[in-house]
Amino acid sequence: MFLLIGVSACKKNKKKDSVEVTKYSAETLYNRAKKYMDIGVWSNAILGYKHLRNQYPFGRYAEQGSLELSYSYYRNFEMELAISTLDRFIKNYPAHEHLDYAYYLKGLIYFESERGLMQRVNPDISKDRNQENAKQSFVAFKTFIEKFPKSNYAVDAEKRMIYVRNQLAAFELKVAKYYLRRQAYVASINRSKHVVESFQKTDSVADSIAVMAEAYKQLGQDDLAKSSMLVLETNFPNHSYIQKQEIDLSTQLISFKDLWIFGKKSK
Repeated sequence: MFLLIGVSACKKNKKKDSVEVTKYSAETLYNRAKKYMDIGVWSNAILGYKHLRNQYPFGRYAEQGSLELSYSYYRNFEMELAISTLDRFIKNYPAHEHLDYAYYLKGLIYFESERGLMQRVNPDISKDRNQENAKQSFVAFKTFIEKFPKSNYAVDAEKRMIYVRNQLAAFELKVAKYYLRRQAYVASINRSKHVVESFQKTDSVADSIAVMAEAYKQLGQDDLAKSSMLVLETNFPNHSYIQKQEIDLSTQLISFKDLWIFGKKSK
């Protein structure tokens, strides 16, 4: 009897809860969800926006709630759900007044996905990680700026693109240096060329040219090595690799001089 009463009570409560959810207006459900979002209770905000979407799938509250749901997912570290919700928003509401923010937020989510907790503690660790999110972030920000060049978020997006470009270039350079140490000179040259051609105006370009020069030198391709050195000397005259080559040449000249003196004395 107690079991039957309990089951009956549960059914009544579920029915009552369902009625309570449906009796609220779209505005009320939206305001409740936004209140949780404003105070940073992301899980409750997500539930609120999902209730709003289920009960009122159309209308201005549903539109704005969908955008804020994606932001709540992002702040709750549910990045994949945030991206999928944004893609759905962009597809369903191409004329929304905050469409620029949706495109910007997509780039930001990829950007922050790459900059996880460990990278915030130690930024250099990013060079050893998969760079897919960084690439996606760059593409998303580029698309955003092309579509909304006068958006209030455009300046911030450009700064983040510069950061991502530097990061991607640094990663490619690190791989090129790794190949150089492993004596995989052709692979090292190809990676270095990629940096020079695809990531101009980044800090990694000079080092990439130096790596190319050294790789050509080790392969015995002296003309290409000299050509790379000429590019390096013209554009980065104070680079440490140039100074190293001058020191090595000076050491060789001293050795030749000592050898000539020794040979003369022997005679």
